[in-house]
Amino acid sequence: MTQRFYLIDIEGVLVPDKSYRPLPGAVAWLAGLADRGIGWRLVSNNTTHRPGDLVAALRQAGFTVEPAHLISALTVGAAWLREQGVQRLGWLGSAKLREWWQAQGFALVDLAAERCEVVVLGVHPEQRIADLDRALAWLQTGAALLCMHRNRFWLDAAGQARLGPGAWAAALETAVPHVRTVTAGKPEPTIYRLALDSLGAPPQDALFISDDPFSDLVGARRLGLGTVFVLSGKYPDRQVLAGLPPDQQPDLIVEQVDQLTENRRA
Repeated sequence: MTQRFYLIDIEGVLVPDKSYRPLPGAVAWLAGLADRGIGWRLVSNNTTHRPGDLVAALRQAGFTVEPAHLISALTVGAAWLREQGVQRLGWLGSAKLREWWQAQGFALVDLAAERCEVVVLGVHPEQRIADLDRALAWLQTGAALLCMHRNRFWLDAAGQARLGPGAWAAALETAVPHVRTVTAGKPEPTIYRLALDSLGAPPQDALFISDDPFSDLVGARRLGLGTVFVLSGKYPDRQVLAGLPPDQQPDLIVEQVDQLTENRRA
């Protein structure tokens, strides 16, 4: 595979989970991409860190990363809300991001409020059923649903699997079949196209690298990108791919991201 541009997931590829410890070989691998003539962007569904804090966490872990390298589902979601003229939203995500949403110009409604314009789902380490019940009531009275990404689950700092926004969104969509749902991050095309545009890269010259074949890599394949499945994150067993049809299988499988220099076939 000779793609000149890499789009790279973070958790499960560069770091194992929310601990943000670097995976073996990942720091040197990322630093060496420029020497190999490869342009790159980090394409992240992260909704537990503000974009600037995410860059800082990666730098603290030893990665040479600048803000321009990051394409974030948070910024995609905020842009969509502005385009829709939304002012009041119900945030069902990490409390650490409340101030970030307010700094973006949005008012966050209290969970006791009777109505909101849009329910926004992100990763919430302490997600409560009572909060989801409130979201259900909002959706039943006309609110739209913005799911920051469709990941089924995520790994916390201890490596424990936790249900993600994709799972909660699926439950709410089942309960309110008529709800208008928009997804900001992967697997929807906007975030991939932003990353490609920032590099000036056509899809056929780009490779998407992720530990999530169901969300990240399927979305990338729809746009014509090459795909690499990394076994260092959520799915350490390649047998999970048996659940995907042939046209959604990754082009390459590696144990960890630094093996990409070996250019091994799946």
